[in-house]
Amino acid sequence: MKVYISLPENYHKEQKVGGVQLKKILKLIGFGVPMLVLIIIVGLFIYSRGSYTALPEMDDALAMLDDSSFDYYEDRDEIRYTVDNPLKNIIIIPGGLVEPDSYRYLAALLAKEGYNVVIAKAIFNLAILNPWIGKQFISDSLDNVVIGHSLGGVTASSVFSGMNEIDAFVFLGSYPIKDVSHANTLFLEAEFDLGMDLEALEDNMKFVNEDTNTRIFIEGGNHAQYGWYGPQKGDGEATLTTFEQQNLVANYIFDFLTGNE
Repeated sequence: MKVYISLPENYHKEQKVGGVQLKKILKLIGFGVPMLVLIIIVGLFIYSRGSYTALPEMDDALAMLDDSSFDYYEDRDEIRYTVDNPLKNIIIIPGGLVEPDSYRYLAALLAKEGYNVVIAKAIFNLAILNPWIGKQFISDSLDNVVIGHSLGGVTASSVFSGMNEIDAFVFLGSYPIKDVSHANTLFLEAEFDLGMDLEALEDNMKFVNEDTNTRIFIEGGNHAQYGWYGPQKGDGEATLTTFEQQNLVANYIFDFLTGNE
């Protein structure tokens, strides 16, 4: 039995028009998505141009150090200090919108004490945009220590959470947002640090192991002077010089690491 279906006179025309419309939509999507990505990239590029950069005084301080015990290397992904017979491997994750070279003095101080130190470079100076930042610098032969400043510490806790290769975390004006209880932890808190969210810090102490956690209060310090890039918008005014705070921070980290060997 044959069945005949009667179609509207304009059926084929509507189908054709519909096909054309679909092609137009797909074409717009194909054009719009790359444009949106481009706009985001350009926006991030412009935003990151306001990043804090290292002050010339840091180079003066570096020039005063005896650098004969370590080698310096830099490329597009890292700034690295290496020593003979290193004690541990340290990975520094910079704060948001802070140029990585702002941590060179702190890194050099730690290298001088016998540690390999690498400062990870982040795209647009925003570590949070890279969910794998620093992982490529993990050592297979040494204990690994991750130091994060501000947003860098928040990101580090997410990236390295639960990784047994990480022996310790150091949070500089920062806090974890993921579980880091498998490792020793050090929190440095400064008196005039207005960049730190104290409520978030206390709320997120649940992610650390109280038995292996250390908290140190730096009188006279502020948020920006964990790096060496000058005053930061919204931060408090320190009574310590950057030189003084940087040396205190390095000594606290050194004592923490040697006390947990």
